[in-house]
Amino acid sequence: MIVVCDSTVLIGLAKIGRLDLLRQVFSKISVPEQVFIEVTEKGAGRPGSKSIKDTSWIEVIPIKDKTQVDLLMVSLDKGEAEVLALAKQLGADMILADEEKARKSAVIAGFNVMGLLGLFNLAKKIGLIHEVRPLINELMTKKFRISDKVVEEVLKKAGEPPINL
Repeated sequence: MIVVCDSTVLIGLAKIGRLDLLRQVFSKISVPEQVFIEVTEKGAGRPGSKSIKDTSWIEVIPIKDKTQVDLLMVSLDKGEAEVLALAKQLGADMILADEEKARKSAVIAGFNVMGLLGLFNLAKKIGLIHEVRPLINELMTKKFRISDKVVEEVLKKAGEPPINL
């Protein structure tokens, strides 16, 4: 399975020390150069920047069609544009992205899209974790922005009680 990941998913997992979930679920992911730079250079010294830089299961792939990136940057930032361009270049099966604009663009382009919380649900479904809620709570304490509506939907899919109980 070819999976292309954006920086938000990597950063979120790094903040809670759970980058291992990506490797356990997908074994290998691909990222464009801009995402790698955002996480390891611009994010130097932040959680996960060194471990992401040193890992062998995250493959950094250059974009061949820079014109496509330029066109996508009309509505997306450079990292998100490169994620979509790389997904097209590789014929990706899945894009991991959390930002709404990037997700919508990926769906319009015909890609399967999963966000960080969807990854948690999948990890629970295949037995890698027992509960989604503790990971969501930890993300929220680390100032990772997640809407209450999205949290409610994810907890419902995970078969866990809603927030306000």
